[in-house]
Amino acid sequence: MNERIDTVVIGGGHAGLTMSYFLGRAGREHVVLERGRVGERWRSERWDSFCFQFPNWTIELPGYKYQCDDPDAFAPGREVVRFLDGYADFIKAPVRCGVEVTSLERADDSGRYSLKTNNGAIEAANVVIATGPYQLPVIPVMSAHVPKNIFQVHSSAYRNPK
Repeated sequence: MNERIDTVVIGGGHAGLTMSYFLGRAGREHVVLERGRVGERWRSERWDSFCFQFPNWTIELPGYKYQCDDPDAFAPGREVVRFLDGYADFIKAPVRCGVEVTSLERADDSGRYSLKTNNGAIEAANVVIATGPYQLPVIPVMSAHVPKNIFQVHSSAYRNPK
């Protein structure tokens, strides 16, 4: 039997956690499904020295401000992860880590949705997709013509120059 939940949020990053905040404040039953860990892209899909692109004083989610010593600096990725983890705890987000949605479709004429995950099936009245942009790397066609002795790497796979 499928688990039934009012709202499923897919993605445990900035957008998914913010949606969880507002759903929680509205008293709406919901769950946040995250394929990895909270803020996974900041953990595994950014290079080691990557920093938030805006000054620290701009880092804020509803009800939660980034605490730091230098508001004009740029938070390194590990600090962004710490911030997102702290926010998830602060709002008591019902995050299920390690749950990947493998299928999403209309369940039937009721208007509900059927989600299949690596952890079972869920039926929901509402689904919010908060997985972020750029799900798959786009490799230019011309890259096939670059000599093999020239190293190529997509930014999602780059970590450091070593």
